[in-house]
Amino acid sequence: MIQDPANYQMILDTFCTALEDASPVIRAKAAEALGKMGDMAMEPLLIIKSLKDTAPEVRRSAIQAIGKLKNEASIPHLLVAGKDADNFVRQSVAEALGEIGSEVAIPALLKLIEDVNCDVRKSAAYALGKIGSDLAIPALLKLLEHPEPEIRQVSAIALGKLGNEALIPVLIRLLEDSNAQVRESAVDALGNVAQYRVA
Repeated sequence: MIQDPANYQMILDTFCTALEDASPVIRAKAAEALGKMGDMAMEPLLIIKSLKDTAPEVRRSAIQAIGKLKNEASIPHLLVAGKDADNFVRQSVAEALGEIGSEVAIPALLKLIEDVNCDVRKSAAYALGKIGSDLAIPALLKLLEHPEPEIRQVSAIALGKLGNEALIPVLIRLLEDSNAQVRESAVDALGNVAQYRVA
């Protein structure tokens, strides 16, 4: 933790300058570092500059940094970024929305859960589980029918995080899935539901 305000400002100024660097790798690292600093005053800079950067790796770093700041006010900007052409950018949006953890993000995550890219879908499902709203149940149940085992697995994990007793029969049926990882996730999910019940 930096104690001297002058040193803090010097580092901050350095990162802000690095956001202008010719190298996208440097710009991405600067955005990442600003997120680690946890200074909410830097969020507008990340939104105005880095979210609109031409390099997808910079946009990804900015989104991850914004997620770390956990500011609900940044959700509208993330929703716009959720339409990015880059799969990894959209995946980062889903993860950041999960980090922020607000129900305001649910409509956007319900769109991302239907993304053409499997990794984006998985991240959106996981984020919905982290937020923990029953509004996600219909979409997560639909994912249990997906041919890709990893998507069924993440959906089971997300459903377990909701802690809703009504999901117990669904999760028990999932123990008959052809994929061992999906069955394992169903057992974990049932354990989570049972834990919520006892609590």
